[in-house]
Amino acid sequence: MPPKKKVDLPDHVREAVLDDVALSHQEAIDAEERDKIRIFLATEQGLSTYEIATKLGVSQQVVSKWSRQGEEARNRRRGGDPHRSGELIQNGS
Repeated sequence: MPPKKKVDLPDHVREAVLDDVALSHQEAIDAEERDKIRIFLATEQGLSTYEIATKLGVSQQVVSKWSRQGEEARNRRRGGDPHRSGELIQNGS
């Protein structure tokens, strides 16, 4: 596929488009994090990884991984960690 020709947009339009892309990206990350928290909470309520995996059509290993990540995300949200997943971390910290 040949490279696309760059469109010369006014700076304010280009900035608005980039802001919209960044917002959509952050919303997708937040939605994924919420799903993982829900999976963690489902396991905490007694649902087995087998039940969840069967319902979602994924392996039990994936459910276990997502549950761990959901627990971490929940702890970050409860603790008010400014380095929540998906946010930029300054100076590589």
